[in-house]
Amino acid sequence: MNRPGEGWRPLRIGGVTVDPPLVLAPMSGVTNLPFRLLCKEQGAGMVCNEFISGYGLFYDNERTREYLVFAAEERPVSSQIFGADPAKLAVAARQVEAAGADILDLNCGCSVPKIVKSGSGASLLQQPEKLFELVRVMVASVSIPVTVKIRLGWDQRNRNAVEVAQGIEAAGAQALAVHGRTATQAYRGEADWEAIAAVKAAVSIPVIGNGDVRGPEDVLRMFATTGCDAVMVGRATQGNPWIFSRTHAWVRTGGLPPEPDAEVRLTTALRHGELMLQYKPPDRAAMEMRKHLAWYAHGLPGAAAFRTAVNQAATWEEMVGLVVSYRKRLLAGPVGSVT
Repeated sequence: MNRPGEGWRPLRIGGVTVDPPLVLAPMSGVTNLPFRLLCKEQGAGMVCNEFISGYGLFYDNERTREYLVFAAEERPVSSQIFGADPAKLAVAARQVEAAGADILDLNCGCSVPKIVKSGSGASLLQQPEKLFELVRVMVASVSIPVTVKIRLGWDQRNRNAVEVAQGIEAAGAQALAVHGRTATQAYRGEADWEAIAAVKAAVSIPVIGNGDVRGPEDVLRMFATTGCDAVMVGRATQGNPWIFSRTHAWVRTGGLPPEPDAEVRLTTALRHGELMLQYKPPDRAAMEMRKHLAWYAHGLPGAAAFRTAVNQAATWEEMVGLVVSYRKRLLAGPVGSVT
């Protein structure tokens, strides 16, 4: 077990080592290359890109291919795809491997209506045999490890995570991530970590726990409660890549570092934007940075007014001016209410 002062037990998925066993969750519109690089710098043992349409890859969609851009500095990196057609996912899987991903992951947890209506994502939890077939096809199509991310089931009356996990293992997957809610819950209610523990006890492949991990304390509680092999962190990383470095330092030294101050947060926000400009056209980079800037400022004095100003800015240059001005005001003294 990973405890403060005791160090980590690395996770191994096939020939891939995840050290420390902290994983950045795939999040649509968030975990692009710039954000993955920041999280890797802060100590994430593995990062995952935002999920990709297997059909988009099969039909060689130019916008879809943009997601398959990886950097040496972020490794190991997992690439998650979704879809329900075995032949098309086989082609998509080979494209992911050719692009240089270290691990190929199948999404079986997304409950967004358009994904579910296509028979993909969490809808596969209602069709376990089809899910297992997809895993077998993907495993046979690539030489890199194949993993799967699931939820506890479709709804509370159909919680079949243990049976699904066993079938996924039998189909050849080398690891499994489990979010402790059902598909119909989305992110409502509390994640059931005991159910994750039941999955861990039922399979021999590594299990990565996910759900309601909001800070370093939750990371260690997840390990202790579930016995999982790694912890996946999602929404808590938004505007807060330091969750990885703070947790890592706590386990390594026994002392939990303080949360980053306004100077660190806003300086990182500026660097995040500059990284974004390296990989995206200026207009798209600016648009995507709006939400990130709001996350970096969350909880700081005057954050609401700052967020409003950012949303009205048209270019990254305007946003830089707002961040610099806001940072100066914060360092000079009180700036209104905390929002």
